[in-house]
Amino acid sequence: MPRQFLFTCLLSLIIAMPVRAMSVLPLYLDEIVNDAAIAFQGKSLENHSERDLQTGSIVTYSTFEVQEILKGEVGATHTIKQIGGKLAGETHQTTGVPTFTVGENYVLFLYGVSAAGFSSPVGLDQGKFTIIPVSTGFHVTNGRDFKEMTLGISADLVPPSAQIKMQRASGPINRLDLDEFKQLVRQKRDAAK
Repeated sequence: MPRQFLFTCLLSLIIAMPVRAMSVLPLYLDEIVNDAAIAFQGKSLENHSERDLQTGSIVTYSTFEVQEILKGEVGATHTIKQIGGKLAGETHQTTGVPTFTVGENYVLFLYGVSAAGFSSPVGLDQGKFTIIPVSTGFHVTNGRDFKEMTLGISADLVPPSAQIKMQRASGPINRLDLDEFKQLVRQKRDAAK
C-alpha cells in the first residue's frame, strides 16, 4: 500500500508540474509481483489519446485483449489510462511512462486505479514485459537483467531450467522463456498468500 500511495503522489506531481522526465528506482521481480493489483498476459488492441477532464492533461487509453490472468481479477479486455500522448498536434510525453504497440503481446503488472482513473505498470516500464517470438517459442523482457531482478526471490520458486540458464550465463540475462517466467510469477504470487 505505501508504494501505491507513493506512486499516486508521483503521478500527481507529473500532472501538476511541467516535468518531462522521471526516474524510478529499480525494482526486484518479487516487488513487481507483490505491488501489482492485477497482472495478465495480453495483446495490445488500441491506443487513443484525449484531454482528461479532471486534470486538463493529455492522457492515453490503452486497451488489451486479456489472454491469461496471472494475478487479480480482469475481464476479457482491460483498459488503462496513463499520462501523456499526442492530440491535435500537441505531444506530451514523460520519460518512463510506457507506450504499447498495437498487435504486440505483453505481460503487464499494474497498480490499482487511482482516484483520477490512472493505472500504470508497476515501476512504469519495469512492469511492462514485451513478449518476443523466438524459434523455440516465446521470451519476455523489460530490458533489465533477470539475474539481478530475481535476487529477492527464493531459489525454490525459480524454475530449475531458468536457474541453470542464469547460473551459466557470464553476463546479464535480459530475456527469459515466457512459460518459465509465468511459472515463476505464479509461484511467487502463491508464496505471498
